[in-house]
Amino acid sequence: MIGKTNKKPFNPIIWPAVPHDHTGDNNLGYYTSEATQRYVWGTRGITWDGKVFKYARSKDTTLYSGFGARNGAEADVSDLINSNTTVAIAAGDRTTTVTLASDEGYGSAGGLAEDELVGANIVIGHGTAGTAETRTIIANTLLAAGGGTTIVTVDSPWAYAHAAGFMELPLNPYGYLIRESEVSSVVGVPNRSTATSGLHIWIQSWGPCWCVPGGVDSTPGDSADDRSVYFVGDGSVNGGTVIDAAARGHQLAGFILDATEVGSGCMPLVMLQLSV
Repeated sequence: MIGKTNKKPFNPIIWPAVPHDHTGDNNLGYYTSEATQRYVWGTRGITWDGKVFKYARSKDTTLYSGFGARNGAEADVSDLINSNTTVAIAAGDRTTTVTLASDEGYGSAGGLAEDELVGANIVIGHGTAGTAETRTIIANTLLAAGGGTTIVTVDSPWAYAHAAGFMELPLNPYGYLIRESEVSSVVGVPNRSTATSGLHIWIQSWGPCWCVPGGVDSTPGDSADDRSVYFVGDGSVNGGTVIDAAARGHQLAGFILDATEVGSGCMPLVMLQLSV
């Protein structure tokens, strides 16, 4: 049926209040690691003390506790879903027919599982007319590998009419996590390692979080002006004074909570500041 929403929950989660399926590893709550997908990737969870978690999946990699997990949804821009919409959109529509070329999508495969795009954003109308619109996808139809069309349903109606044509649709950043990269952005920090790829976990995006120090800076916080920490290529954190983060463009992780003594460095218990 066209126009449906996806089958998995995506409302914010306060863990004690949700129904629990205590099979497998799910009884560990935000510290679960399991093959079964229970929520939409990117679903927000929050603890009583304000820590924020996002539901996510490791993909083609093993994630390590304390190392930043990065968006690995596209290896390069050639994989971006941006061929076209095949049918004109009327103001008020919520479904859109999207074309994938045979080399677009994850792994350049030109295919999609049913509802694989849920939580992704689609951008239409971003030309010179000032009619750009961004919507979150809540459902998509199955598309076998090799290219073709899928029908996507968005969370709110389109405000403008749009002719069939160019659009851009990056994949859900929480569904394809990798650990090491010099270019991909960190979207959260696992509090538990994944033994294999393809496992569903909660990654922390806000609040006190232990982050592994590494790279060229094993003692962040060892000088009076060294409080902010930044993610480096392997997912560990370095102090800002060491890597000259402003000049090199490293991603801010947050600030050290216990920077109380100069000279020896501090335990990198970080006030993580990625996403609330």
